[in-house]
Amino acid sequence: MHSDILIDLEEFMTDVVDGIPTLTINIKHPSFKDINEFKNSLNNILCDYNKIIIDFSNCDFIDSVILGAVVIAHKDLQKQGGGIFTITSPGKMRLLFGQTGIDRVIRNYDTKAEALESIHV
Repeated sequence: MHSDILIDLEEFMTDVVDGIPTLTINIKHPSFKDINEFKNSLNNILCDYNKIIIDFSNCDFIDSVILGAVVIAHKDLQKQGGGIFTITSPGKMRLLFGQTGIDRVIRNYDTKAEALESIHV
């Protein structure tokens, strides 16, 4: 397994494992005040990749603005044959993805290893 760290910020960290980038969100409740930094981190990845893992496992909740940006990016990536894959911990985040219908649009996993395996199949 090959890993490169691309961006290492306290709130948002991006690394690449086996050619697939993961954007890890290190904020308990990312909201509209974080949207610019989130979009910048996501757009930096979108320039070079069409499959992206977003790791929300450190989050307790996500603002609708963040969810909206994820869905828009996912739809754009689908046009290129890719998509966004998410990681969430069981609990509030999983419930949120179910209540909003995100889990019917974006594939969600428990771990990065599961997401990577699914992408490489």
